[in-house]
Amino acid sequence: MDVIYNGCNIYDGPIEIPEYVPDRPFLYSVGTLMEKKNFHVLPCLLKDNHYEMVISGLRFPYEKQIMENADAYGVTDRIHLTGPVPESHKWWYMRHCLAFMFPSIAEGFGLPAIEAMSCGKPVFLSRHTSLPEIGGDKAFYFNYGFEPELMRKEFKEGMDKYESGAVTSEEIMRHALSFSWENAAMQYVSIYRSLQ
Repeated sequence: MDVIYNGCNIYDGPIEIPEYVPDRPFLYSVGTLMEKKNFHVLPCLLKDNHYEMVISGLRFPYEKQIMENADAYGVTDRIHLTGPVPESHKWWYMRHCLAFMFPSIAEGFGLPAIEAMSCGKPVFLSRHTSLPEIGGDKAFYFNYGFEPELMRKEFKEGMDKYESGAVTSEEIMRHALSFSWENAAMQYVSIYRSLQ
């Protein structure tokens, strides 16, 4: 079986300041607010620090579960659900966030993760579906069951590695850019030719 990965979208349009701008270091994620994105596991990461969390994407009733979890940790004032944002705002958030969170449990590829990596950001992924293949050893991972105390430990360890230079922004960016649409196209052509 042949596996052909998507390319990494590189945004070259204008970067615009979004309507909501955090006034402290923030974690970012983007995706439709549905159960499969698993965003409700993230509020625990705001416990015992001063970070904010911004999540952009179409809003659905699932957001209630996210905010209930935030309330359980006493961090509702530091979770901001922006709704959908234009690319110019999404890329502002990606370029200015402290780290990118993507705990999805049902993903075809995981394009937002590789986009954030193209900005040189530390990216924290789930171990579900294709995400470990996409992030490789240049991403950080949450435990399979998303146990909150362990997630906080994994987050701290990942950020320590990033901040110490054990995994650099340059390495993360190079990894992201290895996913190119040109490579994907050439692989498709090769398969088509092999079938003739």
